[in-house]
Amino acid sequence: MKSIRWSFMLLSGLSLLLIFATAGLVAQNPFQSGTKYRTHFVIYNVQKKTTTPLFTIEGEWHAPNWTSDRKYVVSDMGGSIYRIPMSGTNIGKPEKIYGDPKVLLTNDHALSWDSKQIAVSGITLPLPKNMRSAADIHNPILIMNLDGSTLHEVHLGWLHGWSPDSKYLVYTGIVDNNADIYRIGSDGSGELRMTTNKAEDDGPEYSADGKWVYFCSKRSSKWDAWRMPADGAGPDDNLAEKITNSGDTQDWFPHISPDGKWLYTISYPMDHPDHSYIGEGMKIKMLRLENGVGAKGAELTTVRTFFGGQGAGNTGGWSPDSKRFVWTEYEKITEQAK
Repeated sequence: MKSIRWSFMLLSGLSLLLIFATAGLVAQNPFQSGTKYRTHFVIYNVQKKTTTPLFTIEGEWHAPNWTSDRKYVVSDMGGSIYRIPMSGTNIGKPEKIYGDPKVLLTNDHALSWDSKQIAVSGITLPLPKNMRSAADIHNPILIMNLDGSTLHEVHLGWLHGWSPDSKYLVYTGIVDNNADIYRIGSDGSGELRMTTNKAEDDGPEYSADGKWVYFCSKRSSKWDAWRMPADGAGPDDNLAEKITNSGDTQDWFPHISPDGKWLYTISYPMDHPDHSYIGEGMKIKMLRLENGVGAKGAELTTVRTFFGGQGAGNTGGWSPDSKRFVWTEYEKITEQAK
């Protein structure tokens, strides 16, 4: 299995960047790389249609996942993963769950629906001395308890979601130069290739009823949200169904609410078709759903424009009651001399 998301493209300088740039999909770098950021955790209230700052932390924090008890968000920074209280005297004070200098944890992490476990993609360090391509990288999918215990590897790939019954994980992988969606048992058994289209696919997540997997794809010439049955897209992907169709942004990482009534995306300017970009013009967009697809007359609508990148929320940030969701925005602090 070859990886397609290079979460550390600046890790070893320009030569590594040139190797990874050919992959097409470049994930946000969890290492601080010349620019320092302050991170604002932000919440959108679906009913009130309001955006509220939650707290601010120094550093570049990624992909907050809301725990089922509503007490914490789980987020990564600098290759480690943390839980952060959302209220009380310790609000906004990170508590490390797991960190290991030999394993870089990426922003591809997700909680099981009961929040008892975390699945996350990592990168084993050091990198191979004679690395010729990304195929030489060991990028394990790891599972641990919420306190960081029982960490173990189950497969390779870029993790994005759990099935509601915790039996399966869905992730992005590449075979024969084709980026596709895969499913694996949470015990590491029974790999299933779910898509076969030659266009790039990414960001798979389950609906709460376990019947559908939502993902983003470039198969319609730009990135849009799609869905397919939980057993795969079928022959020639004929069961894949397009969900969004905006003309002004590249729409990545569809996150469907637990009640199935809403979907939001992390959307990029049209001139940034990969997701290595960090900058102005990022958008949070929402779509009202009926029966899992866009409601009659509903359109993918911008609710927030901000400075950020795909680390803002490449995995889902919905609250358990579907009333709110959380993501991160960045504030540039300093430009370090090269």
